[in-house]
Amino acid sequence: MTKIKNIIHLDVDKNLEKYLKGVLYPSSLKEPNLKNIKDKNLIDAISFKSQSSFNGKIFSHFPKLKLLITRTVGTDHIDLSFCKSKKISVYNVPDYGCHNIAEHALALLLSAARNIIAGTNKTKKGQFSFEGLLATSLKGKTLGVIGTGRIGLCFIKLASSFGLEIIAFDAYENKKAEKEFNFKYVNLSELLEKSDFISIHIPLIPQTKHLIGEKEIKKMKDGVILVNTARGGILDTTSLVQNIKKFRAVCLDVLEDEQNFSKNNPLLRFDNVIITPHIAFYSDDSIQTIAKETLENIKRFERKDKTNRVL
Repeated sequence: MTKIKNIIHLDVDKNLEKYLKGVLYPSSLKEPNLKNIKDKNLIDAISFKSQSSFNGKIFSHFPKLKLLITRTVGTDHIDLSFCKSKKISVYNVPDYGCHNIAEHALALLLSAARNIIAGTNKTKKGQFSFEGLLATSLKGKTLGVIGTGRIGLCFIKLASSFGLEIIAFDAYENKKAEKEFNFKYVNLSELLEKSDFISIHIPLIPQTKHLIGEKEIKKMKDGVILVNTARGGILDTTSLVQNIKKFRAVCLDVLEDEQNFSKNNPLLRFDNVIITPHIAFYSDDSIQTIAKETLENIKRFERKDKTNRVL
């Protein structure tokens, strides 16, 4: 049995630290932060989130590294080819409660449709009036869901109670789920053209990078509400900015290059953009599940169990 002796956990806040065991760091795995990590030459395992990144340059500081655990579903922040070449095992947390992401996506959609943020801001300015805050109801409208994995299906299940017509696109259609959850698969072009609301629930892989760009945005209805709680790179930010008047609202929990986010981000200029700081996953029950699965992934690696193993 391969034994892990020295593990460090990065991207750990005060809520998560209650449930993790090992050496904890609030900082992310980035070059400027490495000076704060002690005994790097002894570390054989690291856990982190998507704020961190791992590549050959980072690896050069951890010569004994055997195991990476990303406390996320996605792995786009890890150079998997490099890990394979160095025989570094990679584990993830594929499900920490799909309802957490789905609930947040629905909250964003409702906030935009019902002018929750705009209404609150207006009231705080002392203007208690409905003028300029005409909502759009969900009932009778068309919802397009891009991606019908765990999270996408959970979102569909939640949204189905609003009297929406639900259509979906996925490269791998789940016909059983289509019948069970009463939605219809269509191609991406049809979804973009017909949907009043669009919610994205797919991973970021080479095939989905900038899946929604200039051409796709032009196919959408004027006044569409777009929600993205998946990965920022699925949307082409430049095209989004250039066509921002197309949307009633753009609701984002994720951004392109969010590791380098600043107050100069062009999306912050627009009143019809709602942004939350990658918190869709972040709930009281999800952090406990994430911590439990992280610690269990260490044991899985030690006993050569391939559950949750990406590489």
